[in-house]
Amino acid sequence: MEQPLSPLNQGLNPLRGAPLWGQMVALPAASPAIDSRVAQPAAAPLGASPLWLALQPYANARLCLFEVDRPESRSPIPIRRHVIDCFLEQSGIVSGYNDTALTDPGDVLLRGYLCRAAILPVSTSNTFDWLAAEMDWATPGFREEAPLPWDPALLGTVQAPCQGVMWLGDLALLQPEGGLPSGGRAQFAGCQVMHFGADYGPGGIGLLVQPLLGEAIQLVLRPHSVLVLRDGDTLNLIAERYGTTVATLRRINPQLESTQTITSVDGDSLAVLAGRHGTTETKLRSLNPVLQQSEAYVTGDGETLSSVAAEQSLSLSLLRQFNPELSSWPSEEPLPAGTTLLLPVYRSTTSIPAGMQLLVPGYMPSTPLPTGEWIYLPARRSAPVLDELPEQGF
Repeated sequence: MEQPLSPLNQGLNPLRGAPLWGQMVALPAASPAIDSRVAQPAAAPLGASPLWLALQPYANARLCLFEVDRPESRSPIPIRRHVIDCFLEQSGIVSGYNDTALTDPGDVLLRGYLCRAAILPVSTSNTFDWLAAEMDWATPGFREEAPLPWDPALLGTVQAPCQGVMWLGDLALLQPEGGLPSGGRAQFAGCQVMHFGADYGPGGIGLLVQPLLGEAIQLVLRPHSVLVLRDGDTLNLIAERYGTTVATLRRINPQLESTQTITSVDGDSLAVLAGRHGTTETKLRSLNPVLQQSEAYVTGDGETLSSVAAEQSLSLSLLRQFNPELSSWPSEEPLPAGTTLLLPVYRSTTSIPAGMQLLVPGYMPSTPLPTGEWIYLPARRSAPVLDELPEQGF
C-alpha cells in the first residue's frame, strides 16, 4: 500500500505521474569524503534504495521551518512545523549589508536539496523533538504547489522566505528521543530559507533539473541568532546582554506571548501595568477589549489633530489609531468644525478600577525562563568597529 504523502512532499515531481514513480534506484556512484569512524550505509544494488532517498545517506543538515497562516502578513501566526533533512553545500558568506535586507554580515549562504520531510505540531513539551533520529517521514522531498491567490485554508506547506532553525552536522549523532546533540563539530543556528525550487532561467520555474535529488533549496545560516536558555536567564537579563528590549524579544518569539490573568489594584493605570509586566500600552489594549473603550469628542473651529492630541494628553499616533479614517489627514491642518473624534477612555495615566480582570504577558521581565529551551535573538544590524587599533607592546 502506498504511503500517504505529507503536503510538504508532493506536487512538484515531474516523474510522479510516470511509470517510474516509486521505482527503486541505486545510490549515487560518487560518494563524499567518508569518516572511517562512522558506520556507513552499505553500497546498495539497483533497486535497494527508494527514489526519494537518493541523497539521504549524505544529508548533513536538519531544518525546522515554521508554516504560518498568512505568509504575506506583517504578523503571521505559526500553525505547524516542517522538519526537513537536506544535503547542503556552502555557496558563500555575506560580507556586507548590500546582499539583501534579510541577511547580515557573517551569515552563511547554503544551497542543496531536500531529502525527506515530516510535519510536527507547532509546539510540544519537547522543544527539540524535531531532532529525533526517526519520525513519521513522508515521500519524497517536494512541497505542495501553492494555490493562487494564497488561501490559508489551502496552503498546507511552507513558503519562502520563511524562518526557522537548523542543526548542521552528522545526523548519525541524533538520538531517538530528540534533544540537542553535543560534539561532532555541529552547529545549531537560526536560518532563513530564501528560495525553494530550481533557479529562474533555463530549467527554472516549472521544471526541476534534478528530479532524482529532491527539490532544490537556497537558505541562509544565521550564526548567533538563536539562544539556548541557561539557568537564571530572564527577559531582562537577555535584553540587557544583547542590546535589545523585552518587547522585541516577545515579538520575535511567539512562545513568549503566553498570557496570565491579573486583578487590578488601586493605583493601576496602563503606564503602571506596562512597566510592571514589561510590555507596552498598545499590547495591553490589544489583549483587553475593555481598555479600548472610547468617548466622543466634537471639534471646534481651527482645531487640528495635533492640538486635540496635546489638549487631551494623547500621542498623535494613538489618536489616529482610534480614528483610522483620519490616518492620512495632515496633523496641522484644521479639521472641519463639528467633526466627531473618538478618544480613548483609558489613557496612559487614567486610573483603572480596582478588581478588574485583565490579561497581561505570562512571562514577566524578571521571570526565569525554562532552562534548555531556545529563543530567537533580534537581527544584528550593526557590529562593533574599532576606530583605532590598540597600541601593541613589543
